[in-house]
Amino acid sequence: MKKRKVWLGVGIGLAVLLIVGGGFIFYNMNTANPVFGSEEFPLYAENVSDFMGMEMDMGAFAAFSGKVEAERMEKIYYDPAEGTIKEVFVSEGDAVEEGTTLFEYEPEEDLSIEKDQKQIELEMAYMDINRLQKQKERLEKQIKNAGATASEVPEEEGEEISFADEKETLQQELDQVIFDLRMSNLQAGQVQKEIEAFKEEEKSPVVVSKGPGIVQTINQDLLAGAPYGEESGASGPLLTIVSTGAYLIKSEVNELLLDTIAVGDKVQVSTKKGIDGEWIGEITEIGKLPVGEGEGDMNQEMYYYEEGNPQTSKYPFTVLLNEHEGLEIGFHVNLAPITGNSESEPSTGAVMIPIDYIVQDEEVPFVWAVNLETNETYKQEVEFAETDDGYMVEILTGLTMDDSIVFPDPSTSIEEGKKVEVLDYDTTEEY
Repeated sequence: MKKRKVWLGVGIGLAVLLIVGGGFIFYNMNTANPVFGSEEFPLYAENVSDFMGMEMDMGAFAAFSGKVEAERMEKIYYDPAEGTIKEVFVSEGDAVEEGTTLFEYEPEEDLSIEKDQKQIELEMAYMDINRLQKQKERLEKQIKNAGATASEVPEEEGEEISFADEKETLQQELDQVIFDLRMSNLQAGQVQKEIEAFKEEEKSPVVVSKGPGIVQTINQDLLAGAPYGEESGASGPLLTIVSTGAYLIKSEVNELLLDTIAVGDKVQVSTKKGIDGEWIGEITEIGKLPVGEGEGDMNQEMYYYEEGNPQTSKYPFTVLLNEHEGLEIGFHVNLAPITGNSESEPSTGAVMIPIDYIVQDEEVPFVWAVNLETNETYKQEVEFAETDDGYMVEILTGLTMDDSIVFPDPSTSIEEGKKVEVLDYDTTEEY
């Protein structure tokens, strides 16, 4: 019985403590001061000039990877119809000029028999031409004599008709001979061309370079006699020649960063291997269609959005490098857009502030400015123009570099005449 009284007393005591403690906590929670915007924690104003240089160019946060390629690449493929490869006259790394002999074929087909047959046809054509030429001369002479004989004979009606018929017959024969002679000459000319073609085919065909460059690769499997085009054989070009002029860098940009680059923009190029040196390139092309899944082998790295948006599309773009000393074909490089490319950049001396400082709830946009004599807030109407980055705006009218403004935090009670503290970063202590 005593134990029950003891436990009952303990329980009542705990209940009293909970009620008193809870009431104390409830009272303190409801009487606590707000953290920001109260009289104890005043609002802060910043000078407009402190925002200069804060333009948030999203391109500055974007970085891409790319692979160095030659601007022009000549690929020469093996043609089995020309024969086997007799000799290659260049090696990998050799410099070539336009017209440099690269390699020579060895024809597999013996064309001597066909050429001899065509030679016989040509000789027979010439014999026929000689025969027709003599026949033509004989007929022309007969026609001439027939006319002379007709003028010397007394004019009798029957004889006049006889001479006219003979002359007409001879002229018809002459016309046919002239036609046959023309056809024989054409045939002889065609046979002559075929013979010249055989002579050319009998020569070992050579392949020359179409322009200057460096021999990058030579397919050694083809030189070793591997079958071409078969599944187990060799494939690809026999030789690859890259130009020694400008270089290209192929890369890709995420759709979320597509508006941060444009044709004509400059990019900074650096190697992944830590090689000293930086190069400046220019974007010359941006693809209109996204890269399909599995296309390319570049495995581009996207340092800004790639990790968080794996389902977004990528668009190919090309960078031109006119100066590339120290870079080699095939190098993997980093690309960083150089800010200040856009033509819509604000002019030097423009008043720039973050767009979040502008209140656009009313008919005319305004900012909370501060009277520096009284440190009190007031509404200052402004006109502004947005910039490419979407973060900073250019103030056209309403503010100067000497003005100070307050951020319109919704959790604070800003009103006209509100006392604020004006920050001075030049004198503020650093902690």
